Amino acid sequence: MDESIMEALSSVKGYMGGTINNYTGECLICDVAKLSGNLEEVSATFNDIFRDAHKIATNLKLGSAEIMEIHTEKANVLMGCSGEDARVHIHIFAIFAKDGNVALGKMALQKVLPEAVAMLS
Repeated sequence: MDESIMEALSSVKGYMGGTINNYTGECLICDVAKLSGNLEEVSATFNDIFRDAHKIATNLKLGSAEIMEIHTEKANVLMGCSGEDARVHIHIFAIFAKDGNVALGKMALQKVLPEAVAMLS
């Protein structure tokens, strides 16, 4: 997969890094940008959290989880899903600094998801 797919996210103010994972948690793209630590390993944990969100939302008959946010003292994590019924079911994780533009991050996430699915189809 072409790493340029992450450009829409990386151009957003406060972007620190991100990954694209398949549904099982395998990291397909890892952009550590301004992060330290093993983002590829951490993304597998984020993937498990997102899969749990899918299960909970489905059990409550709310439909599939599409976007999830985690706000911490120093950062905001956005998680997006291509959709359980998509040709390719993937999850994208993007981390932004606390003062980053999360609204633009969400828009970029929604732009990148279909592009990544098209690349993998």
